[in-house]
Amino acid sequence: MKSPRLYSGFAGAVLLALACAQPVSTARASEPPATVRAAIELAGNDWVAAFKAGDLERLLGLYAPDATVALHDQPMLQGIDAIRRYFSQRVGRGEVEFLTSLERVEADGRTAYALSSYWFTLRVPGRAEPFRDAGRALLVYRQDDAGRWLIQLDIDQTTPDVKFPEPAAGPPPAT
Repeated sequence: MKSPRLYSGFAGAVLLALACAQPVSTARASEPPATVRAAIELAGNDWVAAFKAGDLERLLGLYAPDATVALHDQPMLQGIDAIRRYFSQRVGRGEVEFLTSLERVEADGRTAYALSSYWFTLRVPGRAEPFRDAGRALLVYRQDDAGRWLIQLDIDQTTPDVKFPEPAAGPPPAT
């Protein structure tokens, strides 16, 4: 049988933890102010521009140092060094077309969530057929102390409702 002293010590620790705990927010993330949505859209456009330009350092500068990237059919990448190794083999390796459509942005304080559809085509010299990928990306951004929105989590997946051919006049408008 366990001693009553052990249980009272445990109960005391639980009560102390409860007394010190921050209240849990049940508020849902909400549609952010136009300035946050514009900043997230700009960050997404910067990512596409850096990738298309083959500028690996600029691309990596858009990620938080401890970011996670989870791309379909790829192992999870944890941290900027793993992200660098992955993208260094892909950025600047051919002619890139990359269309995105920001579908939804929600924000909660210094965290923003963005959902976009994308159409990606890579034409590599010497390869007859281009590589094509279309789907959705979910990105979680965190605002750093300097006010920059950095990618904390980047998840891409193929989806049956986002596919080639890409929209003729660019991606559909965000709703």
